[in-house]
Amino acid sequence: MGRAATETDTSARAGLWLCLGAGFITLLDQSVFVLAVPAMTAGLGADTAQVQWILASYSLAFGAALVPAGRLGDVLGRRALFMAGIAVFGAFSLMGGLASDPALVIAARLLQGLGAGTLNPQVLGLLQDLFSGTCRAKALGYYAAAGGFAAVCGPLLGGLVLSAAGDTAGWRVLFLINVPLVVLLVPLAFRFLPARPGRDHRAGPASVDGVGALLLGAVVVAFLLPTVHGSPESAPAWLAAGAAVLLCFAGWELLYHRRGRTPLLSAGLARSKGYLLGTVVALCQFGVGAAMSAVTAFYFLSGSGLAPLAAAGVLAPQAAGMLLASGSSWRFVARFGRAGIVFALAASLATLVAKDFAVQHLDHSAAALAVAAVGLVQGAATGLVVAPNQALTLAHAPAGTAGVAAGFYQLSQRFSAALCSAAVAGLFLHAGPGLAGVSGAMAVDGGYRGAFHNGILLCSTLTAVAIAAGSLDWIRTARARRQNGKAARPLDQALADSR
Repeated sequence: MGRAATETDTSARAGLWLCLGAGFITLLDQSVFVLAVPAMTAGLGADTAQVQWILASYSLAFGAALVPAGRLGDVLGRRALFMAGIAVFGAFSLMGGLASDPALVIAARLLQGLGAGTLNPQVLGLLQDLFSGTCRAKALGYYAAAGGFAAVCGPLLGGLVLSAAGDTAGWRVLFLINVPLVVLLVPLAFRFLPARPGRDHRAGPASVDGVGALLLGAVVVAFLLPTVHGSPESAPAWLAAGAAVLLCFAGWELLYHRRGRTPLLSAGLARSKGYLLGTVVALCQFGVGAAMSAVTAFYFLSGSGLAPLAAAGVLAPQAAGMLLASGSSWRFVARFGRAGIVFALAASLATLVAKDFAVQHLDHSAAALAVAAVGLVQGAATGLVVAPNQALTLAHAPAGTAGVAAGFYQLSQRFSAALCSAAVAGLFLHAGPGLAGVSGAMAVDGGYRGAFHNGILLCSTLTAVAIAAGSLDWIRTARARRQNGKAARPLDQALADSR
C-alpha cells in the first residue's frame, strides 16, 4: 500500500470530500425515510409485512453487500467499486420514486442498499488508505460528522418535503432528490480518486470468497426473516437455521484459509479482541440509533398525531447533538480512548430512561418538548461514541484488510439497524389501528405508549451490552499497557498495537 497522506495533501483532501459526500447521501437516505413511512404506507396500501420490509430492506441489502465489496476493494482497488456503488444507488432511487406498488418500493430499497453497501467499504477503506495516526482519527471524525449532518437534515428535509408536497407525492420526491447528487459525484470520483492503489502483499494472495459471501448473506437473511414474517411458532426454526448457516460460514472460512486463500473473515480479524469487542459496540449502538429514530417518529406521528414537520422538530435535536459532538470527537478519543466511550454509552442509557419517563407521565406536548431536549444530550453522547469507536476498532485491522474490516464493521451496524427497525415497526403496527398516513391524525390511547416503552427496553438492553463490551476492551487495553510498561495515549497505543 502506498504512503498514507497527510491532512494537507491535495489528493487526500479531494478524496476526503468525495467520501464525505457519498457517505452523506447514503446516510441521508436512511434518515429521511423515517418520517415518510406512514405516508408511504397509506399511499401504497402496504400491509404489515410490507411496511417492515420497506423499513428493513435498505439496511439488509446494505449489510449483505459490505463485506464482499470490502474484499473486492482490497483486491481490485476502490475507485471502480465506489463509482459502481453510487451509480446503482442513484438508478434505483429513480425507480423508487416512480414505483406504483409496495413490492416495487421494496425492490428499489433493496437495490439502493446494495449500491450503498458496495460504496461504503470503499469510503472507509479510502480513509484508512489516505490517512494515518491522528489524521485518520480526524478523517473518521469528519465522516461521523457528515453522518450527523445527514441525521439532522434527514428528518427536517423529510418533514419539509412531506408538508410542502403532501403525503401522496412527498415520499416520491424523497427518492428522487438522490439522482442529481449521484450525477455530480460519479465524474468527480473518476477524476479525483486513485485508480488502483498498490495492494499490500501481506494481505495474502488475491482472491474473492464468493461462497463465503453467499453464506454470510444467508446468515443475515435467516436472522432477519423471523422479525418480519415469523410467528412465535416459526421464530425458533428460523433462528436455528440462522445458527446452522453461521456454523457453515465459519467452517467454510476455516477451510478456505487452509487452502492458502484469503477468506472474508481473515484469521487476523477473528483473533483481534480489540476489533471484535469494538464491533459489538458498533452493532449495539447503531441498532439503538435506528430503533430510537423509528420509535420517536412512529409515536409522535401515530400516537400523538403530530404533523410531519413537528415530528421532525422532535427528532432534530438528537441529530444536532450528534453533529456537534462528532466534529471534535477525535480529541475525545485521543484523550480518553475506550474509557470515554464507556462513559458516553452510560450517559446514553440514562437518556433512554428519561425519554421513557417523559412519554409515560407527561401529556403529548410536554412529552415532545422533553424528548427533544433529552435527545440533544443523547445525540451528543452518541457523537462521542461513533467515530472514536471506529478509530479504535479499525486500528486493529491487519495490514491489507482495511476494506474487509470496514465491511464487517458496517455489516454489524446495518444488520442491527435492519433488525431493530423491523422490530420497532412491528411493535407499533400491532399497538393500534396502524401507522397514521396523514398529517394531524387523531391521537389514540396508551397502546402506543406501551409500544414506546417496549422500544426503550430494546434500546436499553442493547446499550447495556455495548457498555459491557466496551468495558471489557477498556480493561484489556489497560492491562496490556501495564504489562508492556507503555504510557502512550489511548489512540496512539491502539494504532501502534495494530501495526
